[in-house]
Amino acid sequence: MPLGVLQPRQIGDLGCNIARLKIVSAIKSTQNSVDNIKDPAVKEAAAAGLKQANDGIGSIAKALVTGQKAAADDRNTVEAGLTATGTALQGGDQTDDAVKSAGGSLQKAVSAGQDVVSKCK
Repeated sequence: MPLGVLQPRQIGDLGCNIARLKIVSAIKSTQNSVDNIKDPAVKEAAAAGLKQANDGIGSIAKALVTGQKAAADDRNTVEAGLTATGTALQGGDQTDDAVKSAGGSLQKAVSAGQDVVSKCK
C-alpha cells in the first residue's frame, strides 16, 4: 500500500537559501529591538508590521514545504509589513537606542528580502 505521492520541493540554490535565512534572522533581530522600544504606540505599530511580514513568510514557507509556488500576494504581504514597520520606526524617538537598533535590523531584512526576490526564482 503506497504511503502517498512525494512532491518535489522548491528548495532553491545556496544563494536563495542564504537570502531566506537572512531575512528570517533580520526580522527576528528587529523584533528583539522592537520589544525594547519605550514608546508604546511606536512599539505596537512596529510589532504589527513585523507580524504582517512574518505572516507572509509563514505562508511562503508552507507553500514551499508542500511543493507549491509561493504566491506573489504573500511576497507583497512581507513587503507591506516591512514598510509598515519602517513607517512606525520613523515616527519613533530617534534617541531611543531600541528604535535605532530596530531600524538597522529592518534595513538588513529589506535587503535580504530583495535578495530573496532576485535569487529565488
